[in-house]
Amino acid sequence: MPTTDYRPGYQGSETSWVKVVVYQRTDDPFLESDGIPIEFNGKRASDKNPALIGVNTDKAIGVPGNFNFTVKADSEISDLLNIIVDDAWVDLVFYRHDQPWHVMRGLVDEIRRSETVVNGATVQTYTISGRDFQKIWELTPVWFSPYAGADLVSEAIAFEVFKGIPEIIGDPATAVQAYLKKFLEAVGQSAGVNWWPPDGMPSAIEGDFLGSVTFNVDNFLNEPARKAFNPNFMQPDGTLWALAKQHSDPVFTELYCDVLPDGDPFSGRLEAGDPLEPSDTEMTVVLRDRPFPVVDPLIGDFSDSWDRLPIHTVPRQQLQTVEIGRAGHERFNAYFVASMLHQETMGKHGLTLMAPLVDKEDIKRHGMRRFDVQSSQMPDDLDPTVMAEKQRRIVRDWYCCNPYFLSGTLGLGMGRPDIRIGNRLVIPGALSQDQNESYYVETVAHSWTFGRGTRTQVGVTRGWIGKDASYRKILQEISNRYKVPAIVDESLIGWGEMA
Repeated sequence: MPTTDYRPGYQGSETSWVKVVVYQRTDDPFLESDGIPIEFNGKRASDKNPALIGVNTDKAIGVPGNFNFTVKADSEISDLLNIIVDDAWVDLVFYRHDQPWHVMRGLVDEIRRSETVVNGATVQTYTISGRDFQKIWELTPVWFSPYAGADLVSEAIAFEVFKGIPEIIGDPATAVQAYLKKFLEAVGQSAGVNWWPPDGMPSAIEGDFLGSVTFNVDNFLNEPARKAFNPNFMQPDGTLWALAKQHSDPVFTELYCDVLPDGDPFSGRLEAGDPLEPSDTEMTVVLRDRPFPVVDPLIGDFSDSWDRLPIHTVPRQQLQTVEIGRAGHERFNAYFVASMLHQETMGKHGLTLMAPLVDKEDIKRHGMRRFDVQSSQMPDDLDPTVMAEKQRRIVRDWYCCNPYFLSGTLGLGMGRPDIRIGNRLVIPGALSQDQNESYYVETVAHSWTFGRGTRTQVGVTRGWIGKDASYRKILQEISNRYKVPAIVDESLIGWGEMA
C-alpha cells in the first residue's frame, strides 16, 4: 500500500518489479502452443521464468492504452516468434515489494526479435507490443453487405440490433451499449464468438468476451434528458468505438476503458491504494458525466461527482520532475450550445437556442473566446430551450476557470501503479491544506527497467492550489459574471430609414 507518511526526508527504499502473463490458445492454424500461460517475471539467470528487461504502459482517457515489454532470450525459452501470435491476451502487473497492481489487460499487436553482438557474443531480445482491450472496438468496423448473409452482419441483423436506427438511437448510455455490446452480440450469434478470451485468464469467461466486460453507466445522469438523432453508422470507415464515442455526447461525458475493482471507477479500493491482482479487477467500459464541479443553481437536477472521485496522495518528496503551467489559449468567455438539427426545424426556439452566455468584462480584456458545442443530441420530452440553457451553464461552470488552472506532467521518482486515470491527485501542502495542490488525472504512464525499477509519469489538468472550498468559491464568483445578452430588435436601428 502506498506510504501515508508525508513528512519531509527519507521516503524509504523501493523494490519494484513486473509480471507479464501472455495467455496462449491452441487453435492457431500455424503456430503450435500447449495453451499454458507464459509468465515473464524472472529476475536472475537461474530463474525458471524468462527475464524481463523493460516494461512500459501508457493510458489516457478515451484512447486505447499501449504497452510494450522486452524479454531477454535464454536457454529456457524457444523462439517467441513461433510461440506468441498477434491478439494473444496479456496481463501486466506492477509490484511494489510483494504487493501487486494490475494496471492493464490487452492484446498483442507485434512481436519483434533483435540481435546485438557484444564482445563477440550475440545477445537476443524480443519486444512485444500491443494495446489494451479497447482495441477490440477500435478495430471492429460497422459493415453491412448483401453478401454477408448469415456469416457476418447483414442490414437485417443491424436493424434488429438498433431497433429502428438511424431515426432514433436513445440517450448516450443506450447508444454506447448499442454500438459496443449489441452489435458484437449480433456478430457472435451469426458468425460465432468474437475475440475469444482464453482459458485461465482471471475474471474472464472463456469464450465470452462481452460476458467478461462490465458496462458501468451508473454515473451518467442524462440530465438534461436527451437522445441521439440520425446516427450515421453506415459510413464505410466507421468503427464501433468511433461511433460510440460520437454518440456519447462527448463534450458532456467521458467514455473510456480500464481494469477496475468491481467495475467501479469510484471504488473505495482505488483511493485506499489496495493491491489488485488480475482476479480483483474487471475489464470495464465507463460512461459517465464529466465529474467537474458545477455551482449554478439554474442547472437544476444535474450534480457533479468531483467530491466522490478517488484521490491519490503524492507527497512532494516522491516528485522528481514537475512541468506545470497555465495557458491563455484555454481561456473562454462566450459559450454557445446548439444541436446539429437544422435551425429551421426548431421553429420559434431557433433564436433562443443560439443565445450565448458571455462574460462582457473578460471580453473587454481578452477579446471574444468562443466555446462552441454542436451536439448530435436532441431533447427527450423536454423543451429545446431548457436543454440548451442547462448545457450552456454546465459547460460554462466546467471551463470558465480554465485560465487559472494548472496543467502539465508530474514525473515521480518511484512507481505508483495504484494511480488511475479519471481520478484526482493531491500533493499535500508543506504547512497546511491551504497549500494543497489538487489535479485531475488525464494520463498515467509506468516505465520499469531492469536495475532502475519503476517510474510513473502522470499527465494532469485542472490544477488548483488550496482547498476544494476555495475553488468552488472562486468558481461561483466567475460563474456569476456571465449573462445572456439581450436580443437586438433590428426594427429599432433605423434600417427602414436608410432604404
